[in-house]
Amino acid sequence: MKGLCWLVGLLLLLVAPALRAQAAPPANPHAAATRPQDQNSPAADLKPGTIEATIVDAQGKPLGGIDVRLGIVVQSVAQGESRSQRTARADDQGRVRFEGLSFGSGNAYRVTVNAQGASYASSPFNLKDDAGQRVLLHVYPSTHDIGQTMLGMRGFVYIEPRDDVFQFEVLFRVFNMGDVTWLPQNVTMRLPRNFKAFTATESMNDTRFEAVEGKGARLTGTFTPGQHDCQFRFQVPKGSSDTASFDIGLPPRVAEIRVITEANTSMGLEIDGFEPVQADVSPKGERVLVTRKVLEQPEQQLGTFSIVLTGLPTPGIGRWIAVLVALAVASAGAFAAAGFLDKDVPERKETLEEKRKARELILGELVALERVRIAGEIGPRAYSQHRDRLLDAIARLGVPSDERRRKAKRQRDKGAPEASTA
Repeated sequence: MKGLCWLVGLLLLLVAPALRAQAAPPANPHAAATRPQDQNSPAADLKPGTIEATIVDAQGKPLGGIDVRLGIVVQSVAQGESRSQRTARADDQGRVRFEGLSFGSGNAYRVTVNAQGASYASSPFNLKDDAGQRVLLHVYPSTHDIGQTMLGMRGFVYIEPRDDVFQFEVLFRVFNMGDVTWLPQNVTMRLPRNFKAFTATESMNDTRFEAVEGKGARLTGTFTPGQHDCQFRFQVPKGSSDTASFDIGLPPRVAEIRVITEANTSMGLEIDGFEPVQADVSPKGERVLVTRKVLEQPEQQLGTFSIVLTGLPTPGIGRWIAVLVALAVASAGAFAAAGFLDKDVPERKETLEEKRKARELILGELVALERVRIAGEIGPRAYSQHRDRLLDAIARLGVPSDERRRKAKRQRDKGAPEASTA
């Protein structure tokens, strides 16, 4: 999440909130401005350890007879985290009271109501030792039909190329500016077919993405009036090519999508129909490429697009030669240890020559590795891993230096015992 967090905050400050004009027009254009707000605050007139919750509809009318749940989370160093709950039914005034509760920072509470398949909850809170807590919670009409809502989305896709995979971080900021709750049904965002390691970020409410095997990520939960953030991450295996393409299918009502990728100086980002790519630098000094697409007409859909990364670093041939030669040497050592090779038989001249050529190739790969490091085209972790592999391959070759080979030859010519080449 390292790149996504700072960049989303920055982009949200820079981008004008034009989503209202791009979402479907509401029956009441002033609904968002006049919508009553939930309340959650300490109440000095209530006894400490007491929570009084009032449940009302969108017009402020009490909802009597509705079941109210109080979620309780207790955290302590000695016992860790424990969860429990209490339930009560609201009276004719939509009011319910929970008493005898513990206060302090180690005890967190949350009031939740389920109505018509939707879940409405207060923000978590702690109780003070000198006051109770009063909660006002609104319940709205709900629908599965997004066409009946004033809802829009803004999405962000952040890509981090790693040694073996591409790490994707995805965030959708959902704005419900009407007075109807949306319950998504069979709303799936298509991901690259070979995606793996899907993880959804926990949120304070039930809005989230869930993995759908072989398809992508399904959007679920209760999108009440207001703003909701849904985040997840996944990986795509990295091949040996210097180009990679990823097909993404968006959920409905996405008014803007931005794609950001970490990139060295040789990499490029291409997406048909998106704005020209801009290069930037993150606060951590990482070079990033940024582009976006914004709806021009409310009736349009962004749909599916392909992200193409070009100029990706590819493994050099020296590394694979090093691996093959190292395996050959290791195999020869195993045979010798098992007695299948005669240790007194001098190594063939051809074998030594092959090792010397392999050593020269690996040294050339080390030089090339240093060049890309100096040019900033490879990260420190990847550089360290590749360098260690190449140095290990040279050590496995065990090729003696020219001076030691000449000394060994002179000793053999004189009939003296051969000097060690270790």
